[in-house]
Amino acid sequence: MARRRNRSGNDKGRGKSPRAGRRAAAHARRESGRGPQAFQPAKDASRPESGLVEGSLEHHGRFGFVIPSGGGGDFYVSGNSLRLAMDGDRVVIRPGPGGGGRREAAIVRVLARGRKSIVGRLSQKGRRWTLEPDEGDAVEVLDFAAGLKREAGAMAVVKISRYPDGSRGAAGVVDEILGNPASPRVRATAALRSRELPEGFPPAVLRETAPFPERVEKSLWRGRRTLFDLPLFTIDGADAKDFDDAVSLEDLGGGRQRLGVHIADVGAYVKPGTALDEEAYARATSVYLPGRVVPMLPPKLSDHLCSLMPRVERLALSCFMELDGAGHVKSAAFEETVIRSWHRFTYRQVELVLLGKCLSSVPEPAIESVIRMGALAKKLTAARFARGALDLDMPEYKIEVDAQGDPVSVERVERLSSHRLIEEFMILANEAAARHLIAKQQNAPHRIHPDPDPKKLKDLALELKRLDVRVPPELSRGLAAGVRGALQVAKNHPLGDTIGILTVRSLKQATYSAEPAPHFGLASGAYTHFTSPIRRYPDLLVHRAIKATFGKGKASCPRLGKDALAVAARHCSDRERLAAEAEREAVEALRIAYLAQGLPRALKGRVTRQLPYGALVTLDETGAVGLARGLRAPMGAIVDVKVQRVDVAKRQLDLKPA
Repeated sequence: MARRRNRSGNDKGRGKSPRAGRRAAAHARRESGRGPQAFQPAKDASRPESGLVEGSLEHHGRFGFVIPSGGGGDFYVSGNSLRLAMDGDRVVIRPGPGGGGRREAAIVRVLARGRKSIVGRLSQKGRRWTLEPDEGDAVEVLDFAAGLKREAGAMAVVKISRYPDGSRGAAGVVDEILGNPASPRVRATAALRSRELPEGFPPAVLRETAPFPERVEKSLWRGRRTLFDLPLFTIDGADAKDFDDAVSLEDLGGGRQRLGVHIADVGAYVKPGTALDEEAYARATSVYLPGRVVPMLPPKLSDHLCSLMPRVERLALSCFMELDGAGHVKSAAFEETVIRSWHRFTYRQVELVLLGKCLSSVPEPAIESVIRMGALAKKLTAARFARGALDLDMPEYKIEVDAQGDPVSVERVERLSSHRLIEEFMILANEAAARHLIAKQQNAPHRIHPDPDPKKLKDLALELKRLDVRVPPELSRGLAAGVRGALQVAKNHPLGDTIGILTVRSLKQATYSAEPAPHFGLASGAYTHFTSPIRRYPDLLVHRAIKATFGKGKASCPRLGKDALAVAARHCSDRERLAAEAEREAVEALRIAYLAQGLPRALKGRVTRQLPYGALVTLDETGAVGLARGLRAPMGAIVDVKVQRVDVAKRQLDLKPA
């Protein structure tokens, strides 16, 4: 299954550098709590004394960076003190003088270990075996688990039994052999294992889900409104399985309409205090790799009992919004419902309906609703951009793989009006949920996106000037309004993709927060995630918070304190970024493997970064990024290149001028 669309309105901050992704991984691995107990405020028994700083370590071998827990710039770490810690560890550092404007520090002690295992390639010298990770120091192999074949060069997972202490490095036992690092499927598995993203579910979780019925039992309908006569339906990708939202649109007369966004009621099955909830919290998100899904919930729920499949009863939490003729929300209400989807639309089918094509297999009321939805979505889009929302229409690619996990095709995804339609409706429902929770003074995770750093915006203005791109005056002054101007310039510019990528790099990351705050990218005063509880744990917390406002079932919807919620928000933010990093790594390996199949044909690309010894070129056809040594070309230049060398094991692509 291909990765689902980003229904939060493109708020994930795509285009981050590999280092930014590794920084997110370091943050995520330091979270050791699981399930309900992780909702307790973190106790810091070893708070750093005056002058010392606590943070998370990114280990790059002979050097590293510590990202302070309290925010601020990174500290560069090298030398002997680096031998105390591993990638992802929570450490205390002593800042010291640095050269060239760089902040430097030494590690004083390790507060908490960030990982239990490590992934790398096995190396043998005589009787001595070591594991060499992509980043960080080699790990001594003490033994192999029973039944494992010893194979030099293979990717493997080592369970750490001894952590570095300054005098000795890390050591452990080989727990799993993954296979040939040149295999894209092995690289994808390694991307999951290196971030400790589990694929299988614990026995306790499977025991809890085993008694769940195949269909929704009528006893669960009690107290819910049935919507079987309402023409509602799902709109998803052709290969989707976890349908977590359906939509409806009723004509109320006088230009007024009632938009319904009906979300799978995961909370009806995933109860606080259960092993199922504990595991869902620990994962916090589903991970979507090409041809492979690591779900947050067991497939019995994610693909069946909670999935809003057509013509079967499903429990839902519905958001009904009454809109005026201009598309403004006049009122919103939430209700527990039982629904029966009339039809399962694909994006392509909805696009055909919007273009006036006839689909004979679809009920006429559903067709009429889609047509009215298309008109409404245009109003919502125009209103959102008018208030200052960003149009982050970045290039996306779809990778098809075969049964062995090898790439079959890579193609750029066309953005359709039907994609925009669903995104607008999901944004509207998420905003309504945030307003509802704030009005009811109910604690819940909010989705926030801070304004960009003025210095980064000024740096962006300089980069655009070097591209000979017209720079909005607000951008040169470091004003946030300049971001919208830059994206507007990108729309009709030959270097549009390059301008868009540079602009996104200048933005901050969207995160979850215990406190409501504006969302810069969406120009929303308050925002949350309500629409995808099958694949995002924060959405499940939001559902519980909304149900708590109904005044019933409070025992099953306990109120979270702000400290506990802050821990959960940080954990979910870190897991989200960790999953995104694994997805990028797997996609990168597949792109490179695909290019290896077509050597040595010429390809078109654009220069996306200049280096002292050449340039990084992003290929138009696949989105793969390769190094063209000796290439002297300005940023954004369109160049013809050939693939010189590929190394799937190291995820390296070397290019040369055609």
